[in-house]
Amino acid sequence: MAAWMRGAERLLRATGLLERRCVVCREPFEREEPAFSGRLPDVDGVLRDFVCPDCRRELRRRTAGFCPYCGEPSALEDAPCMPCGRCLEKLPPWQDFMFFGIYGGRLRELVLRAKFGGSLAVMDVLGRLLAAMCLEHYEISSLPDVIVPMPLDAKRLHERGFNQCRELARPAARLLGVPVRTDMIVKSRVLMPQEALNREQRQSLKQPFEAACRADGLHVLLVDDVCTTGATLDRAARCLLAAGAARVDAMVLARASRHELR
Repeated sequence: MAAWMRGAERLLRATGLLERRCVVCREPFEREEPAFSGRLPDVDGVLRDFVCPDCRRELRRRTAGFCPYCGEPSALEDAPCMPCGRCLEKLPPWQDFMFFGIYGGRLRELVLRAKFGGSLAVMDVLGRLLAAMCLEHYEISSLPDVIVPMPLDAKRLHERGFNQCRELARPAARLLGVPVRTDMIVKSRVLMPQEALNREQRQSLKQPFEAACRADGLHVLLVDDVCTTGATLDRAARCLLAAGAARVDAMVLARASRHELR
């Protein structure tokens, strides 16, 4: 079998079938493993499959230098993970918080291309990345019962034509065998776009979410694309807990940093 795999890989390389275009820079590169390698998706594997080596150096995962409760980044990337001042005073409503990287550079570019550019290729890769993060985390933690993507208000959903958080959640749902639930909370209040507000204004916003059904006893994974201050995630998590959820985890692709230059 090993000899057959090596022969097949040589054939694929000779015919150029291992070549694909980088989702970031769109330049062709050759994948490092054959498509039928049989491995389960992992974060590094997703990056190797869809991002060229040069862009992978710019699309880095944050593994240190952040608050373990809310992901608030510290100024030093290699600093120990320590609680931020806000979480020392009051813990957020979720139990586990997970994110891939800092919202800036190549990661910000990809999120914006998926969110506002409607790039299906980018959305697919970001969804695979989030799914790999889920698989990694829930190997050592109990699986959630449901995945709830952050809802959009009706006006924003009509303008955009899709909810990017729902699309991001689909690969994770398939991989974990967990349903995506879009009927649990709704965004009933239309708010000014978060990009137009400062940190204090975001924190003072009123509750925009309402429970559309009960979540009694459920372990919920709440999925969003970007966490800026955590205010929106906080309100959504509290809404789910008020509807009876036993536990809420939060997972995002990107965590904004006060120290990151835009």
